[in-house]
Amino acid sequence: MNNSRALLSIFIFFVAFIAISVRLFNIQVRDHDKFKYYAERQQNRIYPIKAERGIIKDREGKVLAYTKDDISLFADTRMLTKSRRDTLASALSSVFGKSKNHYYKLFDSKKGNVLLEKKVSRVESLLLSDLVVDGFFKTEDYTRVYPYGKLASHVLGFVDQAENGATGIEKQFNDYLSGQDGRLLVERDALGRIVTVNDALTVPALTGAEVTLTISQQYQSILEEELEKGLNEYQSNSGVGIIMNPQNGEILAMASLPNYNPSSYSQFSNEERRNRILTDTYEPGSTIKGIVMAMLMDEGKVNPNEVINTENGSYKFLRTRIKDTHAFEKLTVQEVLEQSSNIGMVKLSTRIDDNAFYKYLRDFGFGNTTSIDIPGETGGRLKKPDEFSKYTKAFVSHGYEIAATPLQVITAFSAVINGGILYQPHVVKKVNSNVNNEVVQFDSKKIRKVISEKTSEKMKNLLIGVVENGTASLARLDDMLIGGKTGTSQKLVNGSYSSSEYNSSFIGFFPADNPQVICLVVIDSPKIGRYGGRVAAPIFKNIAERIIESDINFSPYRKDIKRKNETNKDFLIAENLETENYVPKNEIFITANYSENSKEKEVENYSRTTMPSLYNKSIKESITRLTALGIKYKIKGSGKVIDQSIMPGTKLKEGMICELVCSSEMVN
Repeated sequence: MNNSRALLSIFIFFVAFIAISVRLFNIQVRDHDKFKYYAERQQNRIYPIKAERGIIKDREGKVLAYTKDDISLFADTRMLTKSRRDTLASALSSVFGKSKNHYYKLFDSKKGNVLLEKKVSRVESLLLSDLVVDGFFKTEDYTRVYPYGKLASHVLGFVDQAENGATGIEKQFNDYLSGQDGRLLVERDALGRIVTVNDALTVPALTGAEVTLTISQQYQSILEEELEKGLNEYQSNSGVGIIMNPQNGEILAMASLPNYNPSSYSQFSNEERRNRILTDTYEPGSTIKGIVMAMLMDEGKVNPNEVINTENGSYKFLRTRIKDTHAFEKLTVQEVLEQSSNIGMVKLSTRIDDNAFYKYLRDFGFGNTTSIDIPGETGGRLKKPDEFSKYTKAFVSHGYEIAATPLQVITAFSAVINGGILYQPHVVKKVNSNVNNEVVQFDSKKIRKVISEKTSEKMKNLLIGVVENGTASLARLDDMLIGGKTGTSQKLVNGSYSSSEYNSSFIGFFPADNPQVICLVVIDSPKIGRYGGRVAAPIFKNIAERIIESDINFSPYRKDIKRKNETNKDFLIAENLETENYVPKNEIFITANYSENSKEKEVENYSRTTMPSLYNKSIKESITRLTALGIKYKIKGSGKVIDQSIMPGTKLKEGMICELVCSSEMVN
């Protein structure tokens, strides 16, 4: 009996031995490669090392965007015993001030990896450097930081949650800024604990490139601050401004208000995040007169001293009636630009044929993108010659029937004053890459020669006259000559031109004899002032004064300017359009406020059923006139009237209220 049991035991042992041997043979020999692969995959783990995003600097080296190397804390709840949970919860609670129960709830929330703290600073992380708990680990979790908040937000753009550029420079240069991710190979035991790091197979991450902009943080601050003040003063909801070096196309500042904070971009609307300088087109109004005059001058079609019959302020062009603000019988070509005569420009525009007119505008960059190194640009609208009507050149000559972005306008105007060269605007100066130690320099790029140097020199002098003798007197500086051009254009609202919604603009440059800075200001629908000479020109002046005062490079150009008459009452402010219906077959009346030296008979001839012009009248005189007409009134400010809410010539109705804006300074 005992022998039988012994034999059975031996047999069972022998069968088991054979089975184990076969199994070991399969594992060690036949399936060796497969099980080796599984073992290595379990024991060796590759962790990605996220590259730190590169920094963005201004032209002086001030950091506009950088990445903060935060850390996020995790735990693998499958490895947390009760004692480990207690140790970890106590340590985290003492550092972050949260209850232990808070972390216990996180431990119980799911099996596997659980986020305990997100984007912990390096300082806080160091407080946990001695904490060693199986299942507790840390990962890099970078935060993009914009130290100046909203400053230059539309230039810089922002990054999404995956640290990829979504707009602006962050998007355009994302490949450079992203750097090159690395990898970390670690060996773990059967319980998943890290045993060692394989240095031989570990690849370090390479930090993203350093991008240097042409933007000046100082100029950008000045531009945004003065734009903000202007929006408040003239009661507008939005506006844009650009500062550029006209000699090479470098953008020194670019602002679109309202703006946003890239660090918290999701809290702002798409409207606030949109860069209107690139995406929105407008009809530039009289600022384009400088460009049209340049083409006429370059073609030899005009002479500055030539006298033009300006029809005493009213001219019928085909079936359209055009009126100037002032009733001048005659003006020289120079005075046509200075006084921003619509009649003069319409007459002069007929001297150039359609093809040449179109070619010059196209060469100046209209109807096409500028190819600036920021995404999202639109090309605007420029009619081709075969699309021209009999009225097209006439209307384009004072800023209608053409749609342009603010960037196109300042780029074209730069060519007028820099010797005739159209430059490609750009905001990036250079890129220093850490991936291959490459330095990419972005030099100025000449697109084409548009007008001759001789024409450009003449235009500079004419544009100085606009400031010194014409519509832009509010842009004058005491210690430096300025050149420029005002503009006011009615906005299209629901398919027709509004009598109350305007784009008020001014483009100016300095020093006038050697332009180093050109600045465009466009204010959307100001409720006070309305016209470019009253709204945008003073904002430009404030910007120019602060730049000149803060930048020592302008010191050699500063000088005391003696003027015989600081405020010439004959100069225009309201130089542009108010149209009843912008349809060529209808009569279009171009009107505006009248200054004190306008022909008074035109004011006196208003009947008692139409609104008189009160411009430059005293408050007492204005109240007397309004009372006699039975019109109620509101007064803002003191001094003389500089704006009125009911335009001259408007048919009076019962119950009307006229708001008068007054100033103690004479407005030109």
